[in-house]
Amino acid sequence: MINTQSQTLEACCAEYERRYGRKPPPHFDTWFQVAQEQGFLLVDEFDSMMATMEPLWGVAPSDIRARVENVIEASQGQGMYRLTVSEGSFTNIGNWMSSVFGTWFKPNVLETLPNMTLAMNTMDEPKVVVPHDMLSHAMKTARNRRKDTPSPGKNPDLAQHVDFLSIGKQNTWDALSVSCAPDTMARDFSLEARKSPYLTEMGFLSNVTLSKDVCQFPELHNIHAGLRHPDSMTLTHALVPVFSQAKATCFNDLLYPSPFYVEKMRMEEYKEKEDTEWEEKKNIVYWTGSNTGGRSTHENWRSLQRQRLALMTLDKNRPINLLNRVQKFGGLSSEWVSINSTIASISNNTRVRISAAIQCEEDACAEQNEELQIQTGERDEISAGYEARYNLDIDGNGLSGRFYRLLMSKSAVLKQTLYQEWHDDWLIPWVHYVPLSMDLRDFPEIVRYLTQEPEGEALGQKVAQNSYEWSRRVLRSEDMKLVWWRLMLEYGRLFNDDRDEMYYRV
Repeated sequence: MINTQSQTLEACCAEYERRYGRKPPPHFDTWFQVAQEQGFLLVDEFDSMMATMEPLWGVAPSDIRARVENVIEASQGQGMYRLTVSEGSFTNIGNWMSSVFGTWFKPNVLETLPNMTLAMNTMDEPKVVVPHDMLSHAMKTARNRRKDTPSPGKNPDLAQHVDFLSIGKQNTWDALSVSCAPDTMARDFSLEARKSPYLTEMGFLSNVTLSKDVCQFPELHNIHAGLRHPDSMTLTHALVPVFSQAKATCFNDLLYPSPFYVEKMRMEEYKEKEDTEWEEKKNIVYWTGSNTGGRSTHENWRSLQRQRLALMTLDKNRPINLLNRVQKFGGLSSEWVSINSTIASISNNTRVRISAAIQCEEDACAEQNEELQIQTGERDEISAGYEARYNLDIDGNGLSGRFYRLLMSKSAVLKQTLYQEWHDDWLIPWVHYVPLSMDLRDFPEIVRYLTQEPEGEALGQKVAQNSYEWSRRVLRSEDMKLVWWRLMLEYGRLFNDDRDEMYYRV
C-alpha cells in the first residue's frame, strides 16, 4: 500500500479519477502540496470516507442544504450542532469539540473552502438510517448523472423533510434493518441462517470488513449492545449528511476523524515514560472497564459484548475449543487439530474485569454486581494496561476512545468492534492489531496462541512494534487535520449548486 501511493500531483489526480469516476475538487493541488510538506503518507486511501458521501451525489444540492438545516432543527439539542463556513471564516455553535475544529479550520484551509453548513453529531451513536429503496435510487442517480446535477424535489415539503425517531432503551431492529436490501437475511425471512463465510470453524475472522455486515449477518444485532438495546438513540430515515465518528454498516452517516482521539492526543494521554518494554511486560491479555455499550436489563445483559467477555473469563469450567499442533506420520510436518478444553487453561494469561455496572435497570445492576464480582470504586490507572503485552479494546456506547492510545503503546492491541471508522483503510488486521470476532469464539485460542506458543509470542511482539511505529506515521494530529481538510473539499463541492463544474483544473 505504501509503495503504490501517488508521489506527484498528476499521479494523485489520475488515481482519484480512476477510483471515484470524477475529477478532484478545486484546490486539490493546495491540499496535496501541504500533505507532501507534512509527510502525509496515504494520499490515495480515502475509500471508506468517500463511500459514505457517494449517495449524496444523487441528491440535488438545494435539497441537501435544506435537509441539513432541518436535521439540525429537528434534533432539538439531541447531540447535533451547526458548523458554518462562510466567506473564509467559520462559526462553531457547539460543545467542547469547538476547540478541536478551531485547530482544523486554519486560514489556509478556509481559503480553499466554499460556503457550507455542517450537521455535527456529538453523540456516541450514529444518526442516519436510509431505507434501501431510497438509498438505491440515490446511488443509481449518482452513477447515471451526466452533465446536469440531479433536479430538486418537486415537493419540497417531502423532499427536504427530516424527522427523528427516539428508539433508545428498546430493541432497535425494525428501525435499523430498513437500510438492508430485500434479498438479505435481515429482510428476507425465507432465507436460512448460514455460517458466515468470513469466520473459520474456530471463529477466526478472514475478512474483517465483510464480517461486520449486519444485513448479511443479522445475528450480530443480538450480541452488540449498541445495536440491540442502546441506552440512547435518535435517528432519521432521511438521506441527509450528518458527520459522525463511527457507525455500523446499516447506518449512512458521514465518517470523519473523532475529536475524542484528537483531544486525548493533545492532552498526551499516552505517556511513554509510563510504558515498559515488551520483555518486561506480563504475558497476559488485559482489559478493564465499565459495562457501557447499551441499556442493561434482566433479559439482555448476559448477551452484551462486555458482559459476555467478563462472564466467559470468570467461568473457569466453561467449555472452549483450542488448537493443538500434531505431528503427521514420519514427523516431517504437522497440522493443527481442534481439542476440547476449558477457560481454566488460559486463565493465567488473562486479566479481565468489569469495574462498574451503570446504564442498567435496578435489578440488572444488582445481578451484574454479583455475577461479575464488581467491586465498586475499584478502577485501574491508565498505565496498568502497559504492564500487559496485550491490551483488549471493545466497543462501548460508541467507538472506543482508548484505541489510539493503545496503538501508540508498546503492547499489542486485540480489537473487537462492529463499528466502521475513518481509519479503516489505514489499519491492517494482523499487522497493526489482532481482530476478534463479535461472538468471541476465537478469543480463547487467540489468547493461548499469543501467550503460550513461541511463534504466537513472536507475532504478538511484531504486531506491537508495527502499531507503535505505524501510529506515529499515519495517526498524527497533522494527519487528522489533513483528512478533515480533504473531506471539507469534497463536502463543500456536494453542497454547491455548481458542483459539476467544481473540479481541479491542471
